[in-house]
Amino acid sequence: MSLVEVQTYVEQAAKLLGLSLPESVEPQVVENFVRVVAIAQPVLEFELPDTLESAPRFEP
Repeated sequence: MSLVEVQTYVEQAAKLLGLSLPESVEPQVVENFVRVVAIAQPVLEFELPDTLESAPRFEP
């Protein structure tokens, strides 16, 4: 996800949620979302087989 895409996402998500982000904090919000994308990327890239089914009950 590019910086422009993250910037657009932040702007659109704020509008959708009815949030008013001051221009002074928007760069920091975008920077944090860039970090979130980087952290989530390995999970999003991990492929699961189509035959995989969820467990009926979670037991740690």
